Amino acid sequence: MADALSLLRSIGETLDGLGLAACVFDDDDAALVWNRTFLKFFPEHEPHIHVGEPYRANLRRFYEARLRGDELLSIERYIDQGVARHRTQSRPFTFMHGTRRYLVSSLPLPGVGRIRIWRPDETQPEAPAETTPAIEGAALLDHVPDGVMVCSPDNTILWVNEPFVLMYGLRGRSAAVGKSFGDVYRAAWGEPEAAEREPFDFGLGVLAENMRLAGAPFEMPLPNRRWSRVIAQRSPDGKGFYAHVDITELKRQQRRLEDAERRARESQSQLQDKSKLLEATLERMEQGVMMVNAQRVVEVCNRRAIELLGLPPQLMASRPTFEAVLQYQWSTDEFRHTPQELQEFVRAGGILDRPHSYDRQRPDGRVMEVQSVPIEGGGVLRTYTDITDRKRNEERMRHVARHDALTSLVNRDVLFEYLGAAVADARRDGTGFAVHYIDLDGFKPVNDRYGHATGDKLLAAIAERMRKVARDVDVVARMGGDEFAILQRGVSAREGTLGLANRLLDSVSQPIEIDAHCVQVGASIGIALWPTGGEDPESLLRSADKAMYEAKSAGRHCVRIFGSGVCDP
Repeated sequence: MADALSLLRSIGETLDGLGLAACVFDDDDAALVWNRTFLKFFPEHEPHIHVGEPYRANLRRFYEARLRGDELLSIERYIDQGVARHRTQSRPFTFMHGTRRYLVSSLPLPGVGRIRIWRPDETQPEAPAETTPAIEGAALLDHVPDGVMVCSPDNTILWVNEPFVLMYGLRGRSAAVGKSFGDVYRAAWGEPEAAEREPFDFGLGVLAENMRLAGAPFEMPLPNRRWSRVIAQRSPDGKGFYAHVDITELKRQQRRLEDAERRARESQSQLQDKSKLLEATLERMEQGVMMVNAQRVVEVCNRRAIELLGLPPQLMASRPTFEAVLQYQWSTDEFRHTPQELQEFVRAGGILDRPHSYDRQRPDGRVMEVQSVPIEGGGVLRTYTDITDRKRNEERMRHVARHDALTSLVNRDVLFEYLGAAVADARRDGTGFAVHYIDLDGFKPVNDRYGHATGDKLLAAIAERMRKVARDVDVVARMGGDEFAILQRGVSAREGTLGLANRLLDSVSQPIEIDAHCVQVGASIGIALWPTGGEDPESLLRSADKAMYEAKSAGRHCVRIFGSGVCDP
């Protein structure tokens, strides 16, 4: 603020050099800075003005020096008017102080307050005092924002104030005194251009009709697309008192409103067509659409939403509340397949003030994707999409990515996931498990003799036999070629693994009829127990694979447990 004041003082000194007076006030109308010219123009302030002095105190000294005794009785009203004018003044005006006329402007200073600037006005000499009739309080009328005109009973102008002079572009009061308002109006227009002829002629007609007697207010077009409203009042002695109010901005607003109304009327049919198109689009959409307003009333629910959610058309046509829709859905057990957490969300109202989405399975098995977007001002727009086929395709893709295409057993990567989980469980609670690594004996001769198609069918049949021998808690995987692996849960000793391994040997070795051929294979099985065979998935599989090769070296169709040195036939 100190830097700002320093800058303002420099500006004040510059204005001194131009013969301009200046005084700066803050947002509370307290004086901040004034220059030497200000005190030269208004010497009555010099002993008194100081930083922080309210503008009201400044005005009080000003009026006490100017007003007559009878006018001093109304000084508070004049001060209130002056303060109001200071805060709202938007255009300069002139006034007399002593023997000199001044032009004053009041402008806002963003971040500071307002600045008032005065300069002597030598362009509009005052009419001689003897030709200007005495108007009580006339000096004060120069400070009102509106033009004032006083006329004799025959409508000859007796006196006008400074705002009137500015409004009609006169050289001074003398340019109006002794003339009719029609003369002043014509002088204001001068010689109107062709484009201005219509408003000028209109104004003359209004003037001729309304100046005969003081009646209702009337409006007059002025040059440069300005307008004034004239309000008249006659005194008992026949004098006419006319207030001229600048209503240019009001007329502009009225024109903008009229233009907006015209555009609205012109576009009404277009809006109706668009509304019909929107309704048709909503009814043909593959997505269900529901719009709930801020009062939780369902304003829009298209045909597809009614179909997807199984809602009664009569209910939705009645513009029900969202609660009524939820109540119907609860009554039909709509949320029987919905997770408990999501059910609690629905019971709490089912609408959030932020975008959100979730998937929900309906009682008929179809899966709905529900997406919600808040509406400005309250409410929500909700869409319902049948993603049943997409979910099925995603499930198939997940199955393909995690299972062997030929045998439908889990693949090597998935087995590693299960082994990792088994290791974590074992470390946490000591639950033992084993890995069986199985390689078929005699598969290559069958494949070479009968072809790959027969070999593939044989592998699928062997995989099915392994799945039946293993328990539901066990995991059977195809590792590639004719190699398989089984994660056997809940075992911690050699004896617990041999039972499963021997059942596998017996099942695999049973003859199989494929494409009219009777084929038979065997198996070599290596077993690794946790943790003696390894403490992580990779170590366990390596140990089981090593034990399997030891079983093959021992004569095939047998079982070898890693680290035991024993081969079970």
